[in-house]
Amino acid sequence: MLIIDRFEGPFAVVETDKGMINIPMSDMPEGAKEGDVLTIVLNDQETSQRKRKIDGMMNKLFKD
Repeated sequence: MLIIDRFEGPFAVVETDKGMINIPMSDMPEGAKEGDVLTIVLNDQETSQRKRKIDGMMNKLFKD
């Protein structure tokens, strides 16, 4: 579980099961506030696009 503990400068200090982490405010959802619980969601479409891009770069790099 990820819980916003507080905000410090450009970071949200987030409590995790393993300790505290800093997340840039630019990566926080709009309207996030102290005490809010965050959920991480996988983005399959973005993952597929990135994989295709990397595969293309690798093919160019190791082209025979």
